[in-house]
Amino acid sequence: MMSSIRTRILAFLDLAHCTYKVEGNTIITSAAVLAFTEDHLSILREGKPERLMPYEKLNMDKILFLLTAQTDKNPAR
Repeated sequence: MMSSIRTRILAFLDLAHCTYKVEGNTIITSAAVLAFTEDHLSILREGKPERLMPYEKLNMDKILFLLTAQTDKNPAR
């Protein structure tokens, strides 16, 4: 299950033209760090507590939104 979720997330990041880096079982984006373990997905975002989400309960729409969310809520004009 981990590999299929990882593949879907990477495909989405490519389609969304998001910059990311893959280091083993970790995907690093500007908005979050995703770490894939055998049992769950760990999501780290700046200023937020770590989320540990079992693969069976993942909400892919929510995860993809978090990955593409702007880190700067008040962009300079």
